[in-house]
Amino acid sequence: MDIPKELTAKQLLDIAVTGQMQYPIASSLLKLELDEETAQRAKDYLKLSTFKTFTQMMSANRITAEFEKEGIRHQLLKGAVTKSLYPSPEMREMSDIDLVVYDESLDKAAAVMEKLGYTNHGLIKHHMIFTDPSKVYVEVHWCLFDENADHKQHVYFKDNFKAKLKEGTEYTYEFSPEDFYIYMISHMSKHFFETGCGVRNLLDIYVYRNKLGDKMDNAYLVGELEKLGIKDFEEHMRELAYIWMDNKECPEFFESLFAYMIDSGIYGKNENGVWSQLAKEVSQEGQSIKLHYYFPSLKFMQEKYPCLKKMPFLLPGAWIVRALTAACSKESRNHRKELEGADKKEVDRMLDMYHRLNLNFRK
Repeated sequence: MDIPKELTAKQLLDIAVTGQMQYPIASSLLKLELDEETAQRAKDYLKLSTFKTFTQMMSANRITAEFEKEGIRHQLLKGAVTKSLYPSPEMREMSDIDLVVYDESLDKAAAVMEKLGYTNHGLIKHHMIFTDPSKVYVEVHWCLFDENADHKQHVYFKDNFKAKLKEGTEYTYEFSPEDFYIYMISHMSKHFFETGCGVRNLLDIYVYRNKLGDKMDNAYLVGELEKLGIKDFEEHMRELAYIWMDNKECPEFFESLFAYMIDSGIYGKNENGVWSQLAKEVSQEGQSIKLHYYFPSLKFMQEKYPCLKKMPFLLPGAWIVRALTAACSKESRNHRKELEGADKKEVDRMLDMYHRLNLNFRK
């Protein structure tokens, strides 16, 4: 297949980098006639992806073996698992190795990581970050879902222990195909709700469903996704994944959604967060967007200021505090800039997208 006329090979490689899809795109481009500079760049990406995957997989195996030896209950997550489902693991780029430790094993896990030569960079949100001299990044989580993203999903993964012991081990856990897929979609929905997310997630869905779809209990999947409030999100993303990968006819909504995900890079953009929040507030066409942005509802404000649950009469004061806090926040300024710069057509398009995906997260 030739490169579309409106794109160049260089632009496709740029998109590959922002979306962390260097290997599949670079390997495809090398089958075409390229100028020497672009061809060399594509070859360099293939070499880097192959080497990076080798070091990451070796590191993951070494860490899990040591955790098993030291009696630390743990489980590999995200890309460290998904890589193995691709035709070749280097096809699936991975920024870092993610794993979770269970019980009260975080301090013990940190000591083991340091013994293995990793530098501890401390706690950030719900994980601890480590790096080794070869620049392998590892995130050791102590919970599966950030409590500041969505309360429903945080409680689901906190109170429903789904992992099973991996065969032949005493401390190494893994999900069933269904539960890993549910966690994968939950993680994707979190990124999409907060900042948007990239199209590599669609490729993960396509590969996973093609590899394990026939082995999964679909009734269980639908029921659990419904509990988590992400059933509509999964259905739309799965449909888009198959439209893209199977080159099917693409309706306007999915074309718009795909363009948004391409523009989001791999982990989204902070300014995108304004749309998910507005979608929770604005349910009907014609409502004042700016009014809801600057003066959110009591229910919305209670997430940020829990005291309003007992003292709702403080709402006007909370609006003032929110405005003063936002003036000092780069993220809030980006949100305001994104909203102020969008015309009515863009606003309607973004709100329609988030309404259809139906991500009504609450902290």
